[in-house]
Amino acid sequence: MMYAELYQYLLLHNKLSVPGIGTFLLQRKPAQSDFVNRQMKSPVYSIFLTQATETSSKNFFGWLANALAITDREAIIRFNDFAFDIYQRLTADDSIQWNGVGTLNKGPAGEVKLTAATAFSPETPVAAEKVIREKAEHMVRVGEEERSSTEMTAALTKAVTKKSYWWIPALIITVLAIGFIAWYFYTNGMDISSTGNNMRLIPEETEVVSGIAQ
Repeated sequence: MMYAELYQYLLLHNKLSVPGIGTFLLQRKPAQSDFVNRQMKSPVYSIFLTQATETSSKNFFGWLANALAITDREAIIRFNDFAFDIYQRLTADDSIQWNGVGTLNKGPAGEVKLTAATAFSPETPVAAEKVIREKAEHMVRVGEEERSSTEMTAALTKAVTKKSYWWIPALIITVLAIGFIAWYFYTNGMDISSTGNNMRLIPEETEVVSGIAQ
């Protein structure tokens, strides 16, 4: 039989169609990061079976002939015999163990069912630690435009710098006002009357003529 060779073909090409059985597909689950263990988990592969079948291509028989060291014609004959043998065994309610693929059985409606083998990963996890680059430049979307993080940092810093000096003129005016008040009281003393009008009012003398003031 050619179970091992066909399993190898499935791993290489992700798909294997067997007449009367269905199409075996290799599904790949992408690698995932494991922050707790500081590693990157390798991709995981699993196999499932669909009822649809496709006609095997000439390239497939050429590959199979090369793997079995036979002619293309012999590869076609042996592959069809392989498919027919599986169909006959499943029709007789026999189960077929296919290493790496899983267990084949006949379903209640006559369809072929696959109990897939455990998902596997041909690679080992690799160490991975998160690298934080505080000043790494990246693109930032601002409205309809894209700007680099360096440009945005410079623009925001400039805006903050312009707004940070508004209090200086007010502080200068306050200091001058306090200085003037201190100088005034130092010169005129702390008497409250010093802040009022110091002019003396002298009443105007009037002439008296025959007892009547004019």
